[in-house]
Amino acid sequence: MGRTREAYAEREAALALTGSPSVMTRALLAMDAATCLRADGDHTAAANMAANVWQQLPEAYRDGLVRSRAEALHEALSGHAHAQLGEALAG
Repeated sequence: MGRTREAYAEREAALALTGSPSVMTRALLAMDAATCLRADGDHTAAANMAANVWQQLPEAYRDGLVRSRAEALHEALSGHAHAQLGEALAG
């Protein structure tokens, strides 16, 4: 929606509320942050963040909403960033 400044602030508030190490919540918030980076025009940083989150996720968490957000971001990227995230998702 283009309001990434507000999204970043809300993400920080959400992270503060998730004091326990909730793997799924933190992964979803990180994917949202990567989507904001892409919306801000930084496709490389978006791909780096999303790929890093994906690679650190235990196999059991690589499905459902996290996968759909990662795949949506992947489709929105182009060039090297698209390829980088695609490799992470395939691996």
